[in-house]
Amino acid sequence: MKIAGMNITYRHFPFEYFLDQVTGLGIEHIELWAGEPHLYVYRNVLGNLRHMRQQLKSRGIKVVCYTPEQCVYPFNIAASDSQLRQKSIDYFIDNLYAALELETNMMLVTSGIGDFAVSQSESWKYAGYSIYQIARVAEKEGVTLALEPLTRFESNLIIDVKGIKRMLEEIRSPALKGMIDTVAMQLANETPEDYFSLLPELSHFHLVDGDGSSDAHLALDDGVLNWREYLTSLQSHNYEGACTLEIMGFKYYQNPQEALRESVRKITEMDVLSS
Repeated sequence: MKIAGMNITYRHFPFEYFLDQVTGLGIEHIELWAGEPHLYVYRNVLGNLRHMRQQLKSRGIKVVCYTPEQCVYPFNIAASDSQLRQKSIDYFIDNLYAALELETNMMLVTSGIGDFAVSQSESWKYAGYSIYQIARVAEKEGVTLALEPLTRFESNLIIDVKGIKRMLEEIRSPALKGMIDTVAMQLANETPEDYFSLLPELSHFHLVDGDGSSDAHLALDDGVLNWREYLTSLQSHNYEGACTLEIMGFKYYQNPQEALRESVRKITEMDVLSS
């Protein structure tokens, strides 16, 4: 598998600083968090995309996954309000085309969060309709949609592998595939084996540690998760995709390079990375 840095950890530093740091660690792949101040699809997107392409190319870095900010901004594909829901669908489609401009064929999506004033089944239908619309465009453009489960602290819809499986079966799009986030997986009392047994394919992988009781995304060995066992399991199943270090939290935002460097070192010691 390939290790990938993620600029969300460097959200309070310039994008070029992030690229210099990953280059210094010998990392050739990144997952691009598309959020302010690095890249927001509705602010100077053409200029920013052009600049990013140049910066990535000059360092020989490839974007393995494009992840639009979808937990903070006013977008929610499961919203009951039809105008907000359509606005959210359009937002993801606009980001999909931005991803293509950065020469990546994968974009991360989640189910959104259902309004608590309506039934979960109604919210599920809204999320499914939205994902279907985005998937139709993804199919046409040759983009894989990596469907990520959120934690129970973030959503009331897809929070485990069974939710992913159900949505895949309902949408039935070759563009839509499941992925693992280790914090969501652990909070759902699941393991990588559950994903490999229930899903036809694993498209992407977020590797972070956690405290076992919240949605904290910690640097490796800052928590209690058996992340080494997770990596061993993926290796045994011949997973060859990206392994993104999605480290988040204010203490990491102040000194992201230390968290990334130490996490990379610990993974490298396991000898599970592809050349």
